[in-house]
Amino acid sequence: MTAIQPAAVTFVESSSVRSKLLQRLASKPHTPTELATIESKHISHVSRALIELKGLGLVSATESGSREHYYRITSQGYAIAAVISMRNAT
Repeated sequence: MTAIQPAAVTFVESSSVRSKLLQRLASKPHTPTELATIESKHISHVSRALIELKGLGLVSATESGSREHYYRITSQGYAIAAVISMRNAT
């Protein structure tokens, strides 16, 4: 079982971009360009949010054989996403 870090939940929730990206990555891996298009955000904003999420261990980047990496959610990321999803449901 993954321990949930309350500070990480607060940090993710403090940015709608970070929160939306984490929720989006819970369904499948995406490149930063795909996420920027889906969320209608500038690529630099998405890239910065992904770096922050990666720094917390909530997402990881995988080699894709192309210029861009695919980002996927980690087990810690799933735990944080679940907490945020439950909070938003109430």
